[in-house]
Amino acid sequence: MSTLQLHIYNDYEFVKRYRLSKRTTLLVIDDIADNLRRLRSDGIPVHIQLLTVLRFYAVGSFQLLHGDEIGLSQPTLSKLIADVSSQLAAWRRRYIHFPDQLHGIQQAFYDYSNFPGVIGAIDCTHVPIQNPGGEFGQTFINRKSRSSINVQAVCSFDGTLTNIVARWPGGTHDSRIFRESALKQRLEQESHEPRWLLGDSGYASQPFLMTPLLHPGTASEERYNRAHKRGRNVIERTFGRMKRRFPCLNGLRLKLQTTLTVIVAVAVLWNISIQHGDPEVDGEVLPEILGDHLPPPGANNLEGQLRRQNLIREHFA
Repeated sequence: MSTLQLHIYNDYEFVKRYRLSKRTTLLVIDDIADNLRRLRSDGIPVHIQLLTVLRFYAVGSFQLLHGDEIGLSQPTLSKLIADVSSQLAAWRRRYIHFPDQLHGIQQAFYDYSNFPGVIGAIDCTHVPIQNPGGEFGQTFINRKSRSSINVQAVCSFDGTLTNIVARWPGGTHDSRIFRESALKQRLEQESHEPRWLLGDSGYASQPFLMTPLLHPGTASEERYNRAHKRGRNVIERTFGRMKRRFPCLNGLRLKLQTTLTVIVAVAVLWNISIQHGDPEVDGEVLPEILGDHLPPPGANNLEGQLRRQNLIREHFA
C-alpha cells in the first residue's frame, strides 16, 4: 500500500472510508496480491484494486465512486469489483465454517442467554438488488414487493459467520432455503447430539433447530421463549452490524452473478474484521424487519417438537 493511502487518513477516517483497519487491509493485500496480479494486465496496482473495491463496499454506488475521482471508467470498475470480489469469495471455506470444537460457542450462548446446547443462531436477510428480469424475474420479488436475494446465515455469539447461503431469490421462504441446504443435511446426520441452532418461527421445528413456542402456556415455556429470543437475536444484530460496516448490502445494482459473489466476499471480510478485532463503524444498526414468521403448514417435525418439550422440562422447569 502506498504511504499516501496509509497516512492521508488517520485510523478512524480509514476505517470509516474503507470499512477495515489499516492493519487488516495490509494483511488482506498481502494475501490476495499474487492472485490479483495474475488476473489483471492493465497495470492497476494491487492496493488500488483492493481499496477501490473496499470503497465500493462502503458506498455501494458507481456514482459515489466516480465522486471520489478515482479515474476509472465504469466498465473498468465493474470488472474490478467482479475480479476482486471473486478472489475474496474464494476464501469462503477458509473463513466461514464451524470450528472443530463447538464447546466454546455453546458456552458463550449459554452464559448470555441461559439456553444450553446452542451452536449458532440462524436467520435470513434480504439484500436488495436490481431485478435481473427474464423468465425467473418474478421469483426475486419479496413480500415487500422489492427485488432481493434472500441470504441465509448462521453466526456464533460474537457475530462470526459459520455458514452462509447466498443464491436464493427474494421470494423464497426462509424454511425452504434451510431445508435444501448442505447444513441441514449435516445436522440431520448429527441429530443424536444434544446441540442445535436457534431460529425464529419462520423455520420448522427440528431436533437440531429450536424454534419459539407460538403459544406458551406455562412458566417453563415462557422462560424457554425468553432465553430463545435472547440467544436468537444475536443473528439479527449481526445482520445489522454487517450492513452498517458494508452498506453495499443495502442495495446492489450489479449483474446477478457479481451480486452473489459480492455478498459472499463481504461475508468473508466481515469474519476477517472480527478475527482481527477491527473497531465497529459509526452509524445506526437498523433492525431486520423482513422475515418469515410462520413455517409452511405441516412443516414442523414431531421429533423436533418432542426434543423441544424435553429441553423445556429438563432445563427451564
